[in-house]
Amino acid sequence: MSISEMRLLLCCLTIDQQAPDMIILDEPTNNLDIQNVDILTAAINAYDGTLIVISHDQYFLKEVRAVRAIELK
Repeated sequence: MSISEMRLLLCCLTIDQQAPDMIILDEPTNNLDIQNVDILTAAINAYDGTLIVISHDQYFLKEVRAVRAIELK
């Protein structure tokens, strides 16, 4: 995910009435520094919709309270 896409996502999450019903994130923390991961985590935790995350970052998944995991080997 590029920085531009991340900013757009965060903008969408802050506009509550226009937030999408579902967001799919593919390795969202790969190119982010700690501060931006914290911002993303807070935005996701404030989001009231379906979230699908593809990530190897177990700490991030724990912080966004992932309730189901599908592990591919």
